[in-house]
Amino acid sequence: MYELPWFKTETNIFSNRKIQILLKLPEGDTYFRVWIQLIAIAVECNNKGRLEIGENNPMTIQNFSKIMGKSNKKIEKILKKFLELEMLIKEGETFLIKNWDKYQSIEKYEKYQMQGRERQRRFREKHKSENEKSNVTKTLGNAEEKNTKDIENKKEENIREESENGFRQYKL
Repeated sequence: MYELPWFKTETNIFSNRKIQILLKLPEGDTYFRVWIQLIAIAVECNNKGRLEIGENNPMTIQNFSKIMGKSNKKIEKILKKFLELEMLIKEGETFLIKNWDKYQSIEKYEKYQMQGRERQRRFREKHKSENEKSNVTKTLGNAEEKNTKDIENKKEENIREESENGFRQYKL
């Protein structure tokens, strides 16, 4: 599994019937915010939409209330509504975001990651084999060129001559 620093949301999220129902409830904006927080927690858990503290350690109402800064009673009411609208599923003690894979496309992301690694590996192998086959030697850029030294020496000679007689000689 990969750590994802993001989660997907649709641009038409506010057209979703379930979201519209939530937003029309008293304190509907709180329901919506909790829903987004649950998605973010599921991304952090990185276990197919499961809401867990650690591996195989499901989050409790108390955990949710501490994380979200809401009372246990309020969180319980909100989660009950999400279960009623079938936005969440409860397996034993664990809450899961319904249709997680459908909305988040984690498998596609993992597939792209694998393809990228494979492409990079092939590129490095190709580049390595080209370097081994090549009979061209590379010149390091840290060596001084002879012409550069000659030019500097001539400049120094001209400066000495100029300082000795006070005149600069121009050679044609």
